[in-house]
Amino acid sequence: MERNFSVTLSICVLSILLRIILFVLNSNGIYVQGTNFSQDIINLTINTIILLSVTRIIMYKLKDKTLKTLTVICATFLIVGHFCWWLIIDSDAAYTTFYSPNRNEEFVVKETHHSEVYQLLKFKILARKLVDISGDDGYRMFYEDTYKLEWLDHHKLKIHYLFDPISPNDYKNVTVTYKEY
Repeated sequence: MERNFSVTLSICVLSILLRIILFVLNSNGIYVQGTNFSQDIINLTINTIILLSVTRIIMYKLKDKTLKTLTVICATFLIVGHFCWWLIIDSDAAYTTFYSPNRNEEFVVKETHHSEVYQLLKFKILARKLVDISGDDGYRMFYEDTYKLEWLDHHKLKIHYLFDPISPNDYKNVTVTYKEY
């Protein structure tokens, strides 16, 4: 019993430490992002592990059955609520990948209700967020292939995108600066 408690406590502490590391990376503009997954699914997994391990730790320490039942109900509500939030916000994400003209730099766009443009770093699992782009009513301009890339000098990229599909001439643009890794 004591060994199980130690393992659960270790899992909880390591998960919280991983969450802190991700928070520090995010505050510096670096995210876990691939060409077909995002940090949101990793956050969902880590948060679920933290909630389960904290619940198990509380269950080890509580003796009263009513408090144990309340703890399980609260944890279940939080886990299910967090999963439902992920389903609503991120589960239908679409990914688009493109490369710099010299193919040295890879970019990925994650689209949900808005578009997030990332530049993948050297390890291809970490990415620097370059810009958020929103179309009219959540229009996915990259998924619909209604964008054009204009590569400028000095590591600049101009993205021309259709803002509203009802107005086919309503193109907007944003210019981002990227680094060479």
